[in-house]
Amino acid sequence: MAETEGLLKRWATPLQSLMTLGLYVQLSLLGGLAATPGLWVFTRADVLSAAWSTWPRMFALSVGGFLGYFTYTIAIVFVTGLFRLVTFAGTPLGTYSYYSGKGFRWASYNALILLVRYTCMNWMRVTPLLVLFHRFMGMKIGKRVQINTSIIGDANLIEIGDDTVIGGDVTLIGHSAERGNLVTARVKIGSNVTVGLMAIVMPGVVIGDRAVIAANAFLGKGTVVGPGEIWGGIPAKKLGERKPRAD
Repeated sequence: MAETEGLLKRWATPLQSLMTLGLYVQLSLLGGLAATPGLWVFTRADVLSAAWSTWPRMFALSVGGFLGYFTYTIAIVFVTGLFRLVTFAGTPLGTYSYYSGKGFRWASYNALILLVRYTCMNWMRVTPLLVLFHRFMGMKIGKRVQINTSIIGDANLIEIGDDTVIGGDVTLIGHSAERGNLVTARVKIGSNVTVGLMAIVMPGVVIGDRAVIAANAFLGKGTVVGPGEIWGGIPAKKLGERKPRAD
């Protein structure tokens, strides 16, 4: 065991470097494929405005650039979603080393989410497009859900019920790093739940129907919030209960 750990430590940096290069190639191919329709839109603007005077041409190219970017925003949702469906990518459940096969699967899958997050996800917030993307990534999402955050990892381990609101810059995550290992668990959020601005929801959290999580609350691993309960604070604690709505 000690010998295996020693070898792992010795080769940790080279392994991480190889994994990083592999992910760069994967993301370049997917990002390039998604960017192709947007580039076509921009080149059309370039061709159509070729004979125009300077300012109209600059305006046409600028509009073409933005249209190309938003075309990429739509395309990347379907490109990454199709890639995930073909490869069955997702965060595995359990405890495993960063440098294991499961660790690589975790990194490769979440890299898809990060590709979208860092290139265009802020323009998808509180739109059906973001809900669609996370469904493609394996998240179970109910009807009329509103998601106003880009800070979501391990989407395939997350479930959200009907009519729930995930507030601005909320963190939803299904993994934690512990003593050289990744530890993953499912996150379940019920229906008619409100998760306030910049709250943090860690792996293993269960939030019952109609619950309210206050802004900036921190729900640690395995926290269970009962139906209709109001929680807040760091770490979050029960503050009260919602009154049943009169019919």
